Amino acid sequence: MFPNLRSFINQLKQENDLREISAPVDPNLELAEIHRRVIAEEGPALLFTNVKGSPFPVVTNLFGTVRRVDLAFGPRPEQLMKG
Repeated sequence: MFPNLRSFINQLKQENDLREISAPVDPNLELAEIHRRVIAEEGPALLFTNVKGSPFPVVTNLFGTVRRVDLAFGPRPEQLMKG
């Protein structure tokens, strides 16, 4: 497990399982369509660093594969919900 989102994203970068997209992207339909196509192929997580009209980056598809879910939460993420 990771102490925060930044450390998880850094791990994905190290494993070459995150693609950084620096081209300007419209947040309304364009970003979602790129995400949809990548998730359909079980592709990497995506970090959009140039979202039109926003000072913030957007990360998507962090948990788009079983391997990334296991990496983030361990092999039994349902245990997180049990107290």
